[in-house]
Amino acid sequence: MKSIFKSATSFLEKYEIISTGKNNKSLITMVVLLISGMIIGSISVHEINLEILHKIDFLFLNNFKEIIVKPGLDVFVSSIVKLFLIILLLEFSALSFWGSALIPTIIFFRGFSIGLTTGYLYLIYGLKGIAFYILIMLPGMFISLLCTVLFATEAFKFSVKFAKTLLPHANSDRLFSCFLTHLKKSKCSFILIPVSALVDACFMAMFSRFFEF
Repeated sequence: MKSIFKSATSFLEKYEIISTGKNNKSLITMVVLLISGMIIGSISVHEINLEILHKIDFLFLNNFKEIIVKPGLDVFVSSIVKLFLIILLLEFSALSFWGSALIPTIIFFRGFSIGLTTGYLYLIYGLKGIAFYILIMLPGMFISLLCTVLFATEAFKFSVKFAKTLLPHANSDRLFSCFLTHLKKSKCSFILIPVSALVDACFMAMFSRFFEF
């Protein structure tokens, strides 16, 4: 048992996995919260009453129809607005004392909603729903989640610094330079917003004709 533990430790140290994990605790935390939310959300869909699901089905059915028949430009703009609102919510959370608690919560519920959507599509539409999810929703969603997690990581780091300045006997150093650093490190997330929207619009244009709800 000891030899196995030593071998595993040496392997992790060899490829600097341990040091990478220590240097990216916030990022790993966000990813774990997101995945946990997705798993719990996909499982929770089975606990919903079937009658409620049928009512939700009606609402989602109309939503799917609207998405599928939307012009590419409308899909592009809609995707940008939705992702920008999430980023804006994370940023406002970072600028509050409770940001270090709000940001992980937002990421978890983002994962929960995605998991719930995935489970819902499979439960109501079976393989057709999964195909819709994989071909149309997943590509753009993957990029948007990458954007969200990267931004949330930097927002969380800044929120911790912001909260510390409000504590008794806190260091009164100005946060402006830290805020600028936070924005610079988040520039990759801002680049990914239109990329995610463009992918959404492209995959919707390519595959929407194969689905009718």
